[in-house]
Amino acid sequence: MLRRMRRWLELLSLGGLAVAGFAVGIAEQLGLLDKIAPKGVTTLTLIMVSGVVVVLLVELTPLRALEDIRDRLAGLDIDTIASTLRRSHYGGVVEVHKRFPDDAFAARVAKAKQVTILNTWIPNLQLLERELEAAILDRRAEVRIMLLHPNSMLVGLREAALGRTDGAGNAFVSTGITDCLETLHRLHRRLARRQGNLKVRVFNSQASVSVYRADGRYLVSMFLHGQLAVNSPQFEIEGTHDTVLGEQIQRELDTLWDIGRDVDLGDWNRSIDMIRF
Repeated sequence: MLRRMRRWLELLSLGGLAVAGFAVGIAEQLGLLDKIAPKGVTTLTLIMVSGVVVVLLVELTPLRALEDIRDRLAGLDIDTIASTLRRSHYGGVVEVHKRFPDDAFAARVAKAKQVTILNTWIPNLQLLERELEAAILDRRAEVRIMLLHPNSMLVGLREAALGRTDGAGNAFVSTGITDCLETLHRLHRRLARRQGNLKVRVFNSQASVSVYRADGRYLVSMFLHGQLAVNSPQFEIEGTHDTVLGEQIQRELDTLWDIGRDVDLGDWNRSIDMIRF
């Protein structure tokens, strides 16, 4: 209330001084000022200027406060603070996507030196095939792929959770895995001397999440009932070891990689049949 009254008084004072200034100017032009205040023009002008100075001096305190706030903000590294808060409060989550962002991930793969994919199988592998090939051939990137073993008993459990088959009565999940292995086999043949940069392992364990990693960014989803992981919300996470979620997800990737078995992509059918857990 007092602040509002003060503001109105300041406005009235400035308004009154402005009106008086115009009045003095008009009176002087009409020659009335000498009749009203002989030899007092200078004195009257000084009084008006003094009034303006007084009002401005009253305003200096809040202006100094604003300048102080501005100086303090200028000294802050806003980006660093935001990054620290994101890492500590949100565990590294930078965005949540409604479904897997194929184009965005492909763009990251196109610049990555390390790519890792963990999934029961990779429904969108063909959309990423060209970028994976370029990453290996052009930048010697290391690409790691982890898939569920097509003969694992967990295939049936995931099949039941999805509630669907491939249309011919065959296990939809198992068919998806073998299709991925065949796609990776063709990619492997095109890599020539860079074949060692593409490593594929199968696991016989219940993966907790699906993960698509390109360098320090992860896209993480869950295995929900009735829908594929790529059609479920995706949590985009940054940081491999310096964020809470990034560290946990990388640990899961390392765990599944350690318990997995290498697949010889030169003859993946024979390799799969020889794998024992």
